[in-house]
Amino acid sequence: MHVSNLTARRSPAGALMKRASPYLLLVPAAAFVLLVTVYPIISLFYTAFHSTNYFQVGGFSGLANFAPLFSASGAKSFTASAVFVIASDILTVSVALCLALVMEAPLRKRGLLRTFIMLPWLVSMVVTSLLWQAMLDPNFGPITHFAHVMFGWNISLLSDETSAMAVLVLANVWRSYPFALVLILAALQSIPDELYEAARLDGASRWTELRHIALPLAGRTILVVLILLTFEYFTLVTLPFIMTSGGPNEATYLLSLRIWREAFTNYQFGLSAATGVVVFLLNLALSGFYIYHFVLKGSDNVSR
Repeated sequence: MHVSNLTARRSPAGALMKRASPYLLLVPAAAFVLLVTVYPIISLFYTAFHSTNYFQVGGFSGLANFAPLFSASGAKSFTASAVFVIASDILTVSVALCLALVMEAPLRKRGLLRTFIMLPWLVSMVVTSLLWQAMLDPNFGPITHFAHVMFGWNISLLSDETSAMAVLVLANVWRSYPFALVLILAALQSIPDELYEAARLDGASRWTELRHIALPLAGRTILVVLILLTFEYFTLVTLPFIMTSGGPNEATYLLSLRIWREAFTNYQFGLSAATGVVVFLLNLALSGFYIYHFVLKGSDNVSR
C-alpha cells in the first residue's frame, strides 16, 4: 500500500519528465544554432546602429552608418548587386534546367556527359576567378588573343563597365550552375513516368510535357534553388574581389564586396554592419516574396 501511494505521488513528475525529455535533447543543438546564427544577427544589428572606432563599439548613432549607402557610390553598389543577382539567377537556373533535360534523356555515354558537365563544381572559387581573369587578360589571355587574330579586335573586357559586369555574371554562372543542376535533375527524375506516358497517349508534344508536367512538379525545387542562389550571390565576395576588385569605376562594386572592404580595409565596422543589415533584409524580403507567391499561393490554387 505504501509503495503504491509513493508511485502515485511520483507519477506526475515522471510523466512530465518523459514528455519534456525530447525537448531537453534538443537543447544542445538549439544552443549551437543560437550561437552561430541568432547571436551574429543581433550583433550585426547592434553594431549597425552604434558608432565604431576600429574594433570598439561606442554609443548609439541612429542611422548615421546607413547614410553613405544613399550616396552615389552606395547607389552604384545597389544597382550592381541587383544586376548581378538577377542576371545570375536567371542564367544559372535556365542553364541548369536545359542541361537537366539533356542529362535526363536516354543518350549514349550519358555518364561521361554528366561528368564533363559537372566539372566546374570541382574547381574552387579562387581558381575560377583566377582562371577567368587569365583568359580575359588583354596581354596574354587566349580569348583576347583569339579576338585579335580572327577579327582584329583589341579588347579589354574587364576594363569596360558593361562588359566587366557581363563577364562577372558569366563566370559566376559557370561556377554555380552544377549546384542548381543537381537539385533540378533530382526533381525531374522524381516525376513518375506514368504521367509522361499518359500525356503521350493524349498526343502531347515534348514542349507540352515540359510546360504542364515537368515545370509544375519541379517548380518548388526550382524555387528553393532560386532562394539559395540569391542568398549566395548577395553575399559573394571572392569572385568580384579577385576578378575586378569592384571596378572599373565601381561598376562591379557589389554590396557584399563593400561589406568586406569597409570592414577589413577601411576598418569602418559600423558602415560594414549597416550594409550587412541591408543585405540581410533584402534576402529576407526576397525569400518572403518567393514563398508567398510560389508556395502559399500555389497551395491555395491546388486546394481550390
